[in-house]
Amino acid sequence: MRPLLSTAVALTLMFCVATAEATPIIGGMSITGDFKPVNGVTGAVTTLAAASGLDFIAEIGSTSSPGIAGQFLVNSTSGDFDSALGMTGLIRDFSFKGVGSTNFPTVPLLSFQNVGGVTFDLTSITSILQPANMNLLAISGTGVLSKAGSTDTPGTFDFSAQTARGTFSFSASNGGASGPQQVPEPSSLALLGVGLSFCASAVGRRRRATR
Repeated sequence: MRPLLSTAVALTLMFCVATAEATPIIGGMSITGDFKPVNGVTGAVTTLAAASGLDFIAEIGSTSSPGIAGQFLVNSTSGDFDSALGMTGLIRDFSFKGVGSTNFPTVPLLSFQNVGGVTFDLTSITSILQPANMNLLAISGTGVLSKAGSTDTPGTFDFSAQTARGTFSFSASNGGASGPQQVPEPSSLALLGVGLSFCASAVGRRRRATR
């Protein structure tokens, strides 16, 4: 095990290099794998309508594996994710509502790591569709995508399932393969508003002067 000081120095150097030359991560990927809907506290397998946690199966086609990261297959990609096409990766079990447990922690958590060099940290759950009278579960969330040589990029997480075989997708939220989309900051919007007000006043004064 490396001394704590050495680890801190390495992280600092990586951060400095990344901020000097990095660009946002662009694109996304879709993945498939096996899972079991579970009670996030007890780990007991349940129905999609009653589940509060997801047990991703350690090996596709095998039995449940609480607390052990599950395997998935990357079946479509775009942009910076293209190198991951056809790769297998691991996704961590978690609880999407309730208090969770050691085997099924709630967010924030490291969802998957180093798939084509990309790591995704799931930081929040934004919506859950879980009808009581339907065999359906859909979960959306947001997080942070990280990759060596790139800046940390906001990303989205989408999970949907109608059986015990799920479909998931991850995508960079700041653009597609065509390039990043810049979102104005509140201060920029405020300046834009001031500029528009100034222009409107100037036009009004000009019209009154010509009457």
